[in-house]
Amino acid sequence: MKRVLLVDDDRVLADLAQMTLERARYAVQRAADGAQGLAALAADPLPDLVLLDVMLPKIDGFEVLRRIRADARTRELPVVMVTTMSRDKDAARGRELGANDYVVKPLMEGDFIRRLERLLRR
Repeated sequence: MKRVLLVDDDRVLADLAQMTLERARYAVQRAADGAQGLAALAADPLPDLVLLDVMLPKIDGFEVLRRIRADARTRELPVVMVTTMSRDKDAARGRELGANDYVVKPLMEGDFIRRLERLLRR
């Protein structure tokens, strides 16, 4: 079973994302802020993919992504940025920092799962 780390401070949207992922047979670990997300990534085993909200308390998603890409242990880990904002500049910044994909909430279940599966097959 593939493991996903879901880093999102919005409890309702994180609950919905978790239910969607679990229906698709993913194991989900959650973190409510950027610091918790980084702590989860410091432990073993690493998840197979990270779903990372942009707007997070303590450490925002862009900084978390920058740290993921700077660490040799997590550098190749697939990261999907997730946000309620659909601003092009945020998507561009995420890509510049090394995000593998960028999705806008609310998540469209079928498309969302297909995109994750495509990244995990790489």
